[in-house]
Amino acid sequence: MQASKGNDKLGNGCLVVSRAVGDTCPPTCDFLGNGCYAEGTERVFKQSRAVGLRIMITEAGKIRSMILMAIKDSRSLRWHERGDFYNNGILDLEYINNIVQACESIIAEGKELPDMWAYTHIYDSRIVSMLGKYIVLYASVHNNAQKQEAVDAGFTLFAWCDTAQEYAPKKKRGKAGLEQRKTAPKLVIIEDEKYITCPEMRRGRQAGGVTCTGTKDTIVCNMCVKGLANVLFLNH
Repeated sequence: MQASKGNDKLGNGCLVVSRAVGDTCPPTCDFLGNGCYAEGTERVFKQSRAVGLRIMITEAGKIRSMILMAIKDSRSLRWHERGDFYNNGILDLEYINNIVQACESIIAEGKELPDMWAYTHIYDSRIVSMLGKYIVLYASVHNNAQKQEAVDAGFTLFAWCDTAQEYAPKKKRGKAGLEQRKTAPKLVIIEDEKYITCPEMRRGRQAGGVTCTGTKDTIVCNMCVKGLANVLFLNH
């Protein structure tokens, strides 16, 4: 199981797993074919798609080795920086079962799993029932109907994607973006639930800013890593 060591947003305190975009995503995903950054990454960096396709062929032993590497290096594990839990339109139960088997074998040896987290656009109760014991699971939602579907599937944490720009304008790049972040709300209430605006989006990742798992120059966030709150992602 191939994993990389963090990135500019995530920081360097985690390992990152990515799967092939589209092939593993639900066709209903709002981002797919609509400005998806992960699709853009695969177009620019051809090797990234090749790696994502290879990772679709999974083995419990390789997943176990990757998790043990995270434990050894004291890193958390971000599942699906690109991609999701599908395999060509259906839930990839072989993949999920391999994750479960890997996690159970590590726990059986008396080891503690690393912090692991994932966002998914797939609102399927089997993801929650099978993986919720091991991975912090965020349902990525764009509206109240999707949120309710995720609730019905058993999700309890939500990543609200503000693609409708209801709570803040689309995030700008460069210096304009740095100024814009200062006006982004720290917290919003949606249907009586609190959502914390992603601290990295609000404060930036430059020196003195915030990343998910930290760097020598940035503060560790850990909000999603540990499932501490619902998160609002600005449109970007």
